Amino acid sequence: MSYGRHFGLVALTLLATSQAQAQTAPQATPVPTAGRVSYVSGTMFVQTSDNKTRILGRDSAIYNGDVITTEKTTVARIEFGDGSTLALKPRSKVKIDGFAFDEAKPEKDSLLYSLLKGGLRAVTGLIGKRNREGYRANTVTATIGIRGTRFGMLLCDETDKDDPVCLKALQDAKDRKPGEPALVFDVEEGSIEVRNDAGAKTFEVGQAGVVSSSKSAPASLSENPGLDKALPSSTANRPGPAGMGGNTGLGSDSDASCTVQ
Repeated sequence: MSYGRHFGLVALTLLATSQAQAQTAPQATPVPTAGRVSYVSGTMFVQTSDNKTRILGRDSAIYNGDVITTEKTTVARIEFGDGSTLALKPRSKVKIDGFAFDEAKPEKDSLLYSLLKGGLRAVTGLIGKRNREGYRANTVTATIGIRGTRFGMLLCDETDKDDPVCLKALQDAKDRKPGEPALVFDVEEGSIEVRNDAGAKTFEVGQAGVVSSSKSAPASLSENPGLDKALPSSTANRPGPAGMGGNTGLGSDSDASCTVQ
């Protein structure tokens, strides 16, 4: 047998073997998405669970374990598979701890996230109606559970004293713990339960409250410190800075950042 013919047979054998292996090899399971970016104006990025960083634009996918950060002028909205949304204010950071939604198995529904910095306004979707115990918003100071609702939350510490809302919130936070942010919140619709090691309290629509530290029980505020102006709108199509109060003030949707994943 000639060298050329022998080489050709070996090549065909290797090709056939690799094709057979490719056909029998298990296919990688696609990673399910938790949600997507439905609006963003400005720069927003994410650190993934495997420590990779990417820029987010409209329609970028969000996954469990993602830590999302908005820059100093960025407003954004995240929409989850059940219809829940989070509208993030500038200079905010939130981690998506876990999302699960199966129309046939409501008992397994869950949406868990942690506000690490800044503030947001949340609207609960089907999970808030089908499995309220599966919805949790966490902070270092307290945890918020829901009863089917729209609510806002803002973390304030010494670095936020130029923010009028945080300035007032810090004045109302009587039992501050050094190095720990105070949590201030309000309820637009429904009710929320705010809980930490020091106690738990339910807040109804129109009420506002503060948690001074993780060792201080949730307390009611006599008036809203201004969260309706400080946080993005939970209902406007484009929750811009002035949309923290109702109008977006950002121009058309085409002005939003569209940087791809």
